[in-house]
Amino acid sequence: MNTLPHLAGAALVLALAGVAHADGLLKPGAGGDFLKVDEAFELQPLFWREDGSVEVSWRIAKGYYLYRDKLKFAADGPAPKLGAPALPKSEPYEDEHFGKVQIYRDDLFVRLPLAGKPPARLRLQVTYQGCADAGLCYPPQTRTLEATR
Repeated sequence: MNTLPHLAGAALVLALAGVAHADGLLKPGAGGDFLKVDEAFELQPLFWREDGSVEVSWRIAKGYYLYRDKLKFAADGPAPKLGAPALPKSEPYEDEHFGKVQIYRDDLFVRLPLAGKPPARLRLQVTYQGCADAGLCYPPQTRTLEATR
């Protein structure tokens, strides 16, 4: 019996399991220990503040964290320019992948000032990256948020 096809099939299954594991696709109870990326870092709808700025926020699952220096924000389309994000205090962390970093756990609220008159509609590109304490680091994520005043 030729075992080459069987070995190739087994290698493919292991490779796909590794990709699913690395991308955070396996959930507890489903044969894996990690949440899907959007469950680990639950990005909330864009929120308009009374002062005309917008707020981007996350609910971060227990045992997971977001990197402060991996947060990026960009207005999409003919929107006003974004000011510097108002980031809350972060906590120092010794990361096995990136060394000494600043991270956020639990909840994160970032206020983004807008230059000029706030638009009636805003599209915002949000980029972030985080990890699980158990050792899985997710690839950088980019999401588009929209809000109408």
